[in-house]
Amino acid sequence: MTETHARALADDVVEKPGEAWVAETPLRAGAIGLTGAVMQNVTHIAPAIAAFFFTATIVSFAGGHAPLAYLLGFLVVLALGMCLVQLAKRFPSAGGYFTYVSRTVGARAGFLTGWMFVLYSPIVPGPILAYFGFILEGELKSNYGIDWFHWWMFVIVAIPAVTALAYLGIKLSVRTIVIVGALEFLIVLGLGLFGLLSPGPGGFTIRSFDYGFNPGNIATASGFALAVVFTVQGLTGWEAAVPLAEETENPRRNIPRATMASIVIIGLMLILVIWGQIIGWGNDNLANLPASPELPALVIAHRVWGSLWFLALLAMFTSVIGASLACQNVATRMWYRMGRSGVLPKAVGTVDPVRKTPTVAIHIQLALSLLLGVVAAAIWGPDKIFVLTVGFVLVIGVIFVYVMANVGVVLYYWRERRQEFNWLLHFVFPVGTSLILIYSLYASFNPFPAPPYNLSPFIVGAWLLIGIAVLVSLRLRGNEEWLQKAGEIVGERRETPEELAHRSAI
Repeated sequence: MTETHARALADDVVEKPGEAWVAETPLRAGAIGLTGAVMQNVTHIAPAIAAFFFTATIVSFAGGHAPLAYLLGFLVVLALGMCLVQLAKRFPSAGGYFTYVSRTVGARAGFLTGWMFVLYSPIVPGPILAYFGFILEGELKSNYGIDWFHWWMFVIVAIPAVTALAYLGIKLSVRTIVIVGALEFLIVLGLGLFGLLSPGPGGFTIRSFDYGFNPGNIATASGFALAVVFTVQGLTGWEAAVPLAEETENPRRNIPRATMASIVIIGLMLILVIWGQIIGWGNDNLANLPASPELPALVIAHRVWGSLWFLALLAMFTSVIGASLACQNVATRMWYRMGRSGVLPKAVGTVDPVRKTPTVAIHIQLALSLLLGVVAAAIWGPDKIFVLTVGFVLVIGVIFVYVMANVGVVLYYWRERRQEFNWLLHFVFPVGTSLILIYSLYASFNPFPAPPYNLSPFIVGAWLLIGIAVLVSLRLRGNEEWLQKAGEIVGERRETPEELAHRSAI
């Protein structure tokens, strides 16, 4: 049997309806069901962060028709999701994008994609926990006169707690994600609905979806285009279940379903919530929203919920905890798979024999979170390190990753699945969304941001050069065995009746 034929057989595994299929992996196979996979994606998107933290920015670009910008961004992300699904249904692996690009484009391209992915999910937990601590410090001081609380107090408790949940097992981690994610979703959706039902000055209107609606003359054509770009970036995270494929029941079916379901659920919810915030703030007063010293969501919560305003703050808390857990799950599984392939030290692929968690990878993530969430935040400030890393560095990193995956879709279906090649799914969507992403990169840095945010391209460039240097070093040392393992996907088997009797997937 040729290598190409063997790979094709692996790609063609079919998970039959009514049967439970799990991966052959040292991790906790079959621990996660469809609901857990959906919530992994939902919390990774971080609805409260996407809905509350960037409202002022989006309105400053798109004005009263910001909901229309969200609708268009949602359609773009749907197309991006369809691109990823084309690979997810073929290549179940904890390596995620590292495996996908290695398998479809080439192992070295896959390594660089995994390397750049470090600037996406792995860098998120520390800065967002620090930023929430910063917001919490301000709210406690202004609302309750509490002066002794400082942002770093929250961080030094939250980071070890998030790490402990990951170390104790994927089931506990995802169960926590389901709980905090559901609470966050309900509160964020509730604030959006209350905003619509209790309009501010100007009353209720559906003209927010009319491009010609521009109260306060805030929006411009270029600003609206930039708002669409920001909404695409704000919806990132819908693919977070991909690296949990080895721990998901029926991964070839459930990972694609979770991907598209999370995009639809959160995309529609964010459209409604941004609309609710604009109506709740008041179209007649919209010109003052971008300059609000307090997050608009908190201002609206104080007005419509009164003494229960803190629920909006609770949603932010559950959001940063859920997003930190989801990002940690993504990062540690990818590093684990890179360690198993040999491109990273083999110790990184170590799995606890009892808890079935990648312990070394979890410790790496802990160190990175402390570095960014405590050390870097103390040097530059938690608000600045949040915008620098999650706002600018992450944007460049995720665009590189998404575009490389899109290239993989085109190459794989054109070279290896020509009989299945679909011009819409395998060319128009990946090429079109890649062009939009590249434009978004241009839009994000034109004009060039002020210091310290202007450092972001140099940070990303330096990280990419280090990755290339690692590849050169591996080649000079003759360590090329990993090239054959980089694109490996896990085998699958039917779950036994005994396993089913003793285990229920989340």
